[in-house]
Amino acid sequence: MNIEKINLLIPQQKRLLTSFLLEQDLELDNLEICFAGFDEYENIVATGGRTGNILKCFAIKESYRAMGLFEKIISAVLEDGYKEGYHNFFVYTKKTAMKFFQSIQFTILAEAENSVLLFRGKKTPEDILNDLYSKTVYNFSDSKIGAIVMNANPFTNGHRFLIDSALKEVDFLFVFAVQSDSSFFSFDERLMLIKQNTRDLKNVAVLPSTDLLISNATFPSYFLKEEKLINKEHAIIDAKMFLKYFVPYFNIKTRFLGAEPLDESTAIYNETLAKILPPKCEVKIIPRLQENNIFVNATAVRKAFKENSLEGIKGFVSDITYDFLKNKVNE
Repeated sequence: MNIEKINLLIPQQKRLLTSFLLEQDLELDNLEICFAGFDEYENIVATGGRTGNILKCFAIKESYRAMGLFEKIISAVLEDGYKEGYHNFFVYTKKTAMKFFQSIQFTILAEAENSVLLFRGKKTPEDILNDLYSKTVYNFSDSKIGAIVMNANPFTNGHRFLIDSALKEVDFLFVFAVQSDSSFFSFDERLMLIKQNTRDLKNVAVLPSTDLLISNATFPSYFLKEEKLINKEHAIIDAKMFLKYFVPYFNIKTRFLGAEPLDESTAIYNETLAKILPPKCEVKIIPRLQENNIFVNATAVRKAFKENSLEGIKGFVSDITYDFLKNKVNE
């Protein structure tokens, strides 16, 4: 039995992988690398891959499941990850598959109705949050603390309005920038814009969300079929992770969300958080900012950026964000 890395840039190999996953009732997710086990006829009988430190697309043909292939595939994937500098690994998978990961020292972090998030690494989730704490000198133990998690892709006046509204109700506010790099603008760019657009606020700390929170865009959905179900599962796990780790560690009393009149997936997310976080963490939904009776939104800003028509969204962003976009257009 050979374990080999699949070249996802070769159409024939990608087709073979896609076909095998479909036979296992799975879909091909976005992958950086993938390993496969081949039988003597060069047929794929096992797969596993990763994107960054998120493991996915693990499948073993039923007739080969007693042959130790899972351990061989995941060893290859983890070894490849170590070489790339990753030491903490996450996997989202069906509940029926979690026992295989638990058998190789993955621990459960959070469960939804159909899926589960597991973790294995050098650091514990608490260690990861300790690293975050070292980035702020604010003593927040006795204060009324609020939090916002934002993608800010890019930062708009709507994001600033949400922050200003939250600050009217709390003593200190944590703004966690979604750390994944699946957005149109990179994480470093988004984090920089949030920091620059809030540098006048003394009671705000802007921090990366860490890998403990994952955006809907990067939530592995290869084992789920319906979009609504994918959105719901992501929201449940995200809410449970925030409640389990961020709320007690940072003493967060209120999570602030922007109202969502336009996007159904975000509306599902807001509704799910409002059910799961209380009573330990109150959820407050802030109405969306409007400009000339139009909801200020990052989607419109990205569209204008792509079309090189930034003048039309000047009222949607600060001078800081506008100058950043203008300079980037001219690169």
